[in-house]
Formats: sequence, structure tokens, C-alpha cells
Amino acid sequence: MIHWQQFEARRSDVIAGENYLCSADEIGLILVTGKDAHDFLQNQLSNDINLIDESRLQLSSYSTPKGRMLGIFRVVQVSNGYLLLTSRSIVSSLLPQLYKYIVQSQVSLADASDYFARFAISTDKAAVLEHGLLPSQTNGVVQNDSVVSMRLEPVGEQQRFLFLCLSADEAINLWNGFAGDLLVAGFNSWHLSEIRAGIPSIYPETAEKFVLQMANLDALDAVSFKKGCYPGQEIVARTQYLGKLKRRMYLAELETDKLPQPGDELVVSGKDEIDGSGTVVDAEFDAQGLCHCLYVAQIARAEAEELNLLQQPATRIHNVELPYSLKI
Repeated sequence: MIHWQQFEARRSDVIAGENYLCSADEIGLILVTGKDAHDFLQNQLSNDINLIDESRLQLSSYSTPKGRMLGIFRVVQVSNGYLLLTSRSIVSSLLPQLYKYIVQSQVSLADASDYFARFAISTDKAAVLEHGLLPSQTNGVVQNDSVVSMRLEPVGEQQRFLFLCLSADEAINLWNGFAGDLLVAGFNSWHLSEIRAGIPSIYPETAEKFVLQMANLDALDAVSFKKGCYPGQEIVARTQYLGKLKRRMYLAELETDKLPQPGDELVVSGKDEIDGSGTVVDAEFDAQGLCHCLYVAQIARAEAEELNLLQQPATRIHNVELPYSLKI
């Protein structure tokens, strides 16, 4: 993929909110192949693999036996197995965790991040949306021998698509075709759209911090409560049916010059030491310099908007509505 790397090295730093395309090489890919790939993933991930095929993807997660998430994925079935799309920063740590459970199964795992050129599109332009490689439904997938395209959760009127291309030349041709109608932006634009869509990511700093319901994965259809066992399933089920959830993920806007980082602590206003109130999941600036932030926190304190960043006590956290509903 050297040809693609040279091409996308000319990437833009522009932050855009609509009608843009951007390189997406910060997204990591794990390829799962082999005769037992389906059963392996069914026994490891939170969602039901039986509900997808090569035309439909799903959101899912992978947890420790104690129910703490190690990763969040979009799972795509391809001709020779499955692709797990996640933050590239955690691929190297996830692989050995998954290897532990292969035992004698006929399953192969590989970091496939360098084998696909990746770019993303956000648009409401009819001329772009009519392209034959764009799926017509959210979570839809269109595939041919060298391209996988996905339609992800919209943000407002903006429809969002992700492309994986085995051929650098084909990726560049597609990119150039879309570039006539769209602004070339930086990956931070896509990152911002994921946050505004309320889609959490796990990073090295937040691995093993959240049970999946805390990060709203139940509201995002990223878990099946009817399938068989998987690591952490007992904790997830107990939380769902026997316990009262005390923490949820919220979307907020912050006026700050310093971007909060995943894992940063939130505390009750006036406190100057960690009190267990909450944790930053993800954050990004928009073109106007406003920070959009996903955070997990104690429900009562988040609803009362009485939290501050520990390292930025003067920064006010203003909750905004998520694009999906929660049971609080």
C-alpha cells in the first residue's frame, strides 16, 4: 500500500462538518479467517454474528471475563472471513488477548490494517449518494472483489460511508471521483462525526474501564441478550436484568483550548482529586473550536451537570442530546 500511503500523505488538516472525504488510516483492521471463524467470534464478542452477512455489518464489543471492555468493533463479513474495525491504537494489544481463546480452533488472526486503503465520506449531496458503491441503508455493506463500502450511522442530514480498498489505484480513482463534489478534510472531521453520532471507541487509556452498558452499547444494538456465553456475559446480563445501572455515556460540549484525552477524570465541581465521578471516552474540536466530548459518568451527577474535568476545573460541561434514546 506504499502507493496509497504516498497519496494520502498529502492529507488535509481541514476540520469539516459536512460534505467531505478524508483518509481513514487511523482505523485499524483485524482479519479473522478459518473454518471456525464464525463460531470463534460468536463465542467472544457481545453481539450475535448470525445476524450479519456480506450485506450488513454490526457493532459489537470484546470484554474481559469481568465484563470490562477491551475493544469495540464494527464487524464486517467478507468472502474469506470477518473484518473487525476498531481504533488502530489497540490492535496490537487485542490480538494476543484474542489468541488466548483460539485453543485448537481452526482460526487465524491478522492485523490487516496495512492491506487496505481506507477513506471516509460524509455528505447529503444527491449526486454523491447515487454512486453505485454506496449502500442504501444504515449498516449496509456493498462489496466487490477489491472494495468494501459501508454506510454508518448518520449525523443529522449527513450520511456517512467508509471505504476499504485492496487496490491502491482503485482507492485513488474512487477518491478522485468523489473529490469533485466534496471537500478534502482531515481524519479529525470523521473522528468528530463518530463522537456526534454517540459511537464510543476504546483506546489504550480506557481499556478495561467500562462495562458495555456504561458506554451505551445496549442502546446501539451492539449486544445480544439471547445468544450464548462470551467473556463478561454474566456481568453484562446481571447488569441488564438484576442491577440498576449507575453510569451512562453522555455527549457534551465544552469551551476549552485544551482537548480532553481518553481516560481523563471528571470530578464533582470544586473537588481537586479523583472521586470516581466519571471518565472521558473521546473528544474532538469542531471548525469553530468548540469541543465535543463523550464521557461516562455517574448518572445522578451527569444529569445534574455538576461535573468538571479534573485538570480543567474552570471548564463547564454542557450536556447535549444524544442521537438515540437511553433508559436512565
